[in-house]
Amino acid sequence: MKSVFLFVVTAFLFACAGNETVVYSNGFSFSKYEYVVIEGDDNSAAYGLDVAFGNIISDYHLAVVGSKEYDNLQYAQKKRVLGARVSVNGDSDRIVMGVAFQDYITGRTVASMGSSEKGDVFDKGDREEVFQLVMRSVTTAINADREQALATSSSAVAAPAPAPAEEVQPSTVNDQEPEYKPYTLTPDFSE
Repeated sequence: MKSVFLFVVTAFLFACAGNETVVYSNGFSFSKYEYVVIEGDDNSAAYGLDVAFGNIISDYHLAVVGSKEYDNLQYAQKKRVLGARVSVNGDSDRIVMGVAFQDYITGRTVASMGSSEKGDVFDKGDREEVFQLVMRSVTTAINADREQALATSSSAVAAPAPAPAEEVQPSTVNDQEPEYKPYTLTPDFSE
């Protein structure tokens, strides 16, 4: 009787489990990134999901920048930019929604999160439920990566400070090179 009960409980849990997918590329961590460029597909733009994604992702310390703003970033900052592609598809029975992240410099896909759920893609409430489910996966992943990075960095033993130098060498950095020029991120709505 005990084994039948366990089988029924296990079957019930599998039936209730969502169709969420979270896949990371080897060595990827959100903690290495500070910026995100959002690239929506036609459907996500039609439903406003790309803008909603930007609003949510900015709450998790990833600054949303446009592709034109990206061009004004210094190379060191460009290495900390993720591209995010929000996609949605479906019909009156099922909604498939996902977010694929790529390293913006290399174009290499580094993480993918999504879900396939019962629902009508044309129903705003159903779409919103699936969107919130996918966003919960994204925000949970970001928080977990950042917490792990903080735990790793705080558990590292601090190296002793170097002895002060007697004479400070003058800087040989050319402040006029593009890498060191100050900049301001301002939206550019011209076309």
